[in-house]
Amino acid sequence: MQTKPKLQTNISAAAQTSIGRIHVESEESLNSVIEFPKVNFTVDNFINGEAAKTQILSADINTGESTQRVHIRKGWTAPIGHFTENLELFVLKGKVKQGGFPLRELSYSYIPAGVPIGPWIAEEDSILLWMPEATPIYVTEPYAQLPQIPENSVYHKLAQSAVAVRDYIPIKEIKSMPWETTKYSYLPPGAARRSLSSNKETGRDTWILGLVPMFIEGNFLGGHPTTEEAYMIIGSIHGHWAMNDDPFNRRYSTMRQDGYFWRPAHIPHGPFWTDTGSLLLFRTKGELGYNWMLHNTDIGQQCFEP
Repeated sequence: MQTKPKLQTNISAAAQTSIGRIHVESEESLNSVIEFPKVNFTVDNFINGEAAKTQILSADINTGESTQRVHIRKGWTAPIGHFTENLELFVLKGKVKQGGFPLRELSYSYIPAGVPIGPWIAEEDSILLWMPEATPIYVTEPYAQLPQIPENSVYHKLAQSAVAVRDYIPIKEIKSMPWETTKYSYLPPGAARRSLSSNKETGRDTWILGLVPMFIEGNFLGGHPTTEEAYMIIGSIHGHWAMNDDPFNRRYSTMRQDGYFWRPAHIPHGPFWTDTGSLLLFRTKGELGYNWMLHNTDIGQQCFEP
């Protein structure tokens, strides 16, 4: 059985190079990840391979930090517990109830380590983006004697008084959120965001990026001072991408629905444009920003496929 995603190979850097997660950006990942290999998904005390499979989109094999596309069967349940690592969830399809909170299609949750949550039930076959900061353990023993009802997690003293609870986001549904102006001055009109969560101390940021049809970014390429990843929810984006097999020679390609990339800091990319418009989930580990830009001499090639 294949246990590693096929995109975690063919990196040209020296073997002793340590970059955490491996750069995932290729024709294959940008086109769609829905055919990536599935393996059993197991988190002790929480879920096992009989109820769930996962497609590993990118991962740090040393820490377990990852982005995974997890398929959960209808009827799966888990008791009240807490995770030992911070975790982000985004529902692509279906409905998973977390305590009293219905995580439905296009909804998001940020669950800090140590905050009691649950019980859980998958009310439909569901697909989630599972994004832990490290390999999590689900701890249930402190709550084992409690009746398994939502009140016993949300009313719990750790859920009401723990320092981490200030960061807990049980649910945000992007369909109910207003659009905001993006924080980034280099994006021209036609781009907007729906903020999901952020950390002011580290700059960690998760948001929805919306682009109108015929949006054009500009005539520059550049790099960010932080890692960056995105999952295409709806639409497509054309542009010049930093493919992981040759990152300093950008290549034209199109990112389509269910396309994905994870890019290290300071890898050159762009510019980009969209004919159809697009909706993406974006995540960074720090403030995005451009620390450097170069004029793109290929701007005349921008509005059609070469």
